[in-house]
Amino acid sequence: MAQTDEGGLRPAAPLARDHVPFADSDPAEALRVLIGDNQTLFRAGFRRLVSELFPGTSLVETGSTAEAWKVLNKQDGFDLVLLDMAMPGIHDGPGIRRFVEKDPSVPVVVLAAYARPEEIAMCMERGARGYIPKTVSEDVLRHALALVLAGEIYLPRSAVRQILSATSDRENSTLDSLSETNPLRELTPRQRSTLSLIIDGRSNKEIARSLNLLESTVKAHVKVILRKLSASNRTQAALIAADLGWPRRSGSPSS
Repeated sequence: MAQTDEGGLRPAAPLARDHVPFADSDPAEALRVLIGDNQTLFRAGFRRLVSELFPGTSLVETGSTAEAWKVLNKQDGFDLVLLDMAMPGIHDGPGIRRFVEKDPSVPVVVLAAYARPEEIAMCMERGARGYIPKTVSEDVLRHALALVLAGEIYLPRSAVRQILSATSDRENSTLDSLSETNPLRELTPRQRSTLSLIIDGRSNKEIARSLNLLESTVKAHVKVILRKLSASNRTQAALIAADLGWPRRSGSPSS
């Protein structure tokens, strides 16, 4: 599942091959990491930090998107690819998706100077498995890389809150424009947030973590949502919500 520095966000698709966290890896089978960043000093500092946090890791440095792409095509066996958001071809081009599609079994993580929600959303849409601000602490970096290599997704918690808040505002605006007899209008703001996460496929535990609620409270909300939508289960509730006019997310296919 996707996780932030403090908790979980949403389920993540399993990687095509098995990965183990850095901390649990066998030194005899050192992990290979490719980093693309056009700042020489940052790469040097990152190499030092990674060697201290994860002894035995092999780090291949490149200074541009083109150079990183060339290395990835010439060498096999990388366990992780790290790309600087500011490099030409990453921020303003299809670079992320190209690296992801080169070998879906190798997670691609974006490094960035700042945690911008709109950039994070774009990176996730293009297949990135994580977004790590360069300002994170050593402990957070260790946690983030271990999560990604374990098949999960890392996102900074502060940005996740902003994304969820912006999404909620758009959904509420759309729902409030529906007919007053529409069952979706009967849902409270908390029930709407819960339904939104149900539609995203989250479990009760994940919803509780995202909304900072007790799992028992989430179960109570789900029960009310099913009743108000005349649904027998969560899947049916999601389908009914779509039929009633629940707002589509950006990039969702039209019917």
